[in-house]
Amino acid sequence: MLVSVNFLKMNKTTVRSLYDARSVLVLINRKYSQKQDDFFKFYSDNGAFYGNHEPLTEQDYNRFFSKRSLRREPALTREMTKLAYKVGKDVISLAEGMPNEGVFPFTRIDIELKGGGRLITEGKELSAALQYIPSQGMPSLLSELRTFQQDLHRPPPLPQPRDVIVTNGGQHGIYQCFDLLLEEGDPIIATEYTYTGAYVALKPYRPEIIGIPEDENGMIPETLELVLTDRLSRGMKMPKMLYVIPTGSNPSGTVLPEDRRRKIYELACRFNFLIIEDDPYVFLNYNETNVPTFLSLDTCGRVIRIDSLSKVVSAGLRAGWVTAPKVVQQKLELHMQTELLHSCTLSQMILHHIISHRDSLASHLKAGRDLYRRRRDALSIAVQGVTDLADWSLPQAGLFFWLRVRGVEDIYNMVFRTAFQRGLMVVPGQAFSYDTSAPCQYVRLTFSRISYEDMDIAVRHLADIIKEEQQLTLQNQPQRLATER
Repeated sequence: MLVSVNFLKMNKTTVRSLYDARSVLVLINRKYSQKQDDFFKFYSDNGAFYGNHEPLTEQDYNRFFSKRSLRREPALTREMTKLAYKVGKDVISLAEGMPNEGVFPFTRIDIELKGGGRLITEGKELSAALQYIPSQGMPSLLSELRTFQQDLHRPPPLPQPRDVIVTNGGQHGIYQCFDLLLEEGDPIIATEYTYTGAYVALKPYRPEIIGIPEDENGMIPETLELVLTDRLSRGMKMPKMLYVIPTGSNPSGTVLPEDRRRKIYELACRFNFLIIEDDPYVFLNYNETNVPTFLSLDTCGRVIRIDSLSKVVSAGLRAGWVTAPKVVQQKLELHMQTELLHSCTLSQMILHHIISHRDSLASHLKAGRDLYRRRRDALSIAVQGVTDLADWSLPQAGLFFWLRVRGVEDIYNMVFRTAFQRGLMVVPGQAFSYDTSAPCQYVRLTFSRISYEDMDIAVRHLADIIKEEQQLTLQNQPQRLATER
């Protein structure tokens, strides 16, 4: 199928509307009435969150922005690139430092899809996919993503409209959000154990981590409320943000139910913090009952949502985007201008093709979810072999089992000595703790790529390893081995 992304022939009015913040909701509403399969429904028929809380104003957001991000200024050459895409060939330009398309060595890109289709781009379309674009993203992709987010989440309208920015994968969006919001030493709310990439990104800011425990349903909002109430009563510095993976929490595999999401959102309004909703496993919920996203509840403009297709389409494509109030998106764009100009244009062209073919995408995502579910179920049967040695819950979403090993206070040596010696790799729980030197009883097992044949073998090795480590613990082995951290 030919992908037509010819920017130079785009109608001036159309292109101008892509950049005019006042037109964002108008563009979205053009496809608002399209009926979507329940697979793509991530909002509640009961409506969004409504309480006695006012939406944030543009001035309110300044409290959340770091001093560093407030010092950023637009790059004039990047603004000229944006302007060039707005005016097309109606203006003669001696301005942009774009390469001449004649130096591009490619004449045609032909990608054959598993479903039998093809993505072919050549000529002017290919030249556009190999050229510089505005830092926010390819205009045609931005338009499609705005519609996609509206259809999936139906976020409540805000006085300050939302917009999207294309990122170089989800990790890039996480880093940009942290850099936008955090000063050194700021407190931040997260689950007690969370995604390694988030904690690694946080390290340079030396934050105070407010780790909230999880149960089988994820972060416990009652505990969060108690912690925040206590901090406020003692005059402690209050957090400006909460980072959470609501569907398939990494590493625990939990899914926050709707009532907890509503409660956490209400706490965000009461205690005045933003929610960073990192949701890479949103399409890998094995319960097959979609839970309304935080974005769908966001009546006050407190949610910054990070999306990625890394786990369900391609990790190497680095396909991600952030949805946020316009004033937040603009700050992220300033960072993008200085950091990498824009994410890969060719990847954005492929992402546009994927997102715009909604039926094909749904079929692919359902097949991917079924594939991962079968793998989860197979490993679930295999890990019965350590029932007497470890505790776990069946992951409700995502790619991981999270096991607490009995009788071993710190599994670090078990992972890096005993397991390696037996030819088995697992991830120690320290990888998901901000303090990687603290003792931990947890290990994470991944079921995404291991062969079915190897699952039973791996669990047998794991059982032997745990028993050996338990014996070493009983013998009071005193010190952690010196290994590279």
